[in-house]
Amino acid sequence: MSTTRTAHPLYPHASWYFALAMIVTWIGFSTSYFARLKDNDIYHHIHGATAGLWIALLIIQPLLYKYGKLRLHRRLGWIGTLTLGPLLILGGLKMMQLMIRAQDTYPPGIVYRLSFIDAYSIIQFALFLFLSIYHGKDVHKHARYMACTVLTILPPAITRLLFFIPGFDSFNKTLNGSFFIVEIVLLVLLWDDKRSGIIRRPYIVALFIFGLLHVTMNYAGGWEWWKHVMNAFAR
Repeated sequence: MSTTRTAHPLYPHASWYFALAMIVTWIGFSTSYFARLKDNDIYHHIHGATAGLWIALLIIQPLLYKYGKLRLHRRLGWIGTLTLGPLLILGGLKMMQLMIRAQDTYPPGIVYRLSFIDAYSIIQFALFLFLSIYHGKDVHKHARYMACTVLTILPPAITRLLFFIPGFDSFNKTLNGSFFIVEIVLLVLLWDDKRSGIIRRPYIVALFIFGLLHVTMNYAGGWEWWKHVMNAFAR
């Protein structure tokens, strides 16, 4: 949504990276969602479509910026932010509610751990989206915070994808592995910033936020106060 442009394209291959995120999502949810489309309700379909459209938007936006279509870039950015952003947040809350209500179909206590991750990620997504808008005139910060919104919604897909890899034979391994992968991506992005001469704040902020979630999510399932809050929310 930035109205300014630097002399050289920022992340000229960004669309390919976001396309890779889309592929990861498709493969990750291939068995748990796409193979059972008829078994899922309308809320899951809307939430999945919204997440897919958000990634698709971020595939398109760098191309518009790269080829100088800044007015369309800005207009499409606002449309996506005002429609898909709220739908992603509300859809995430609905997924939490449905999951807690159906906790008998999950391993004991796992829904409280997952609901903590979901709640944290919803706040995280909203924060990155707000910061990207707030820094709309600073193309470097704007683009980086937008990229972080995609990293926020990727762990569920990566967690499922890791089950296809030998050695990742438990939910705990794949869940922690998904966050390790996101943190490695952020470290690579920070290294890329350093190589260009300036380490900018967005990826440092994101690494701290992801790291905090990574640590706390391993304990949240046993917090009694959180269980009470989630049970009340589900009702």
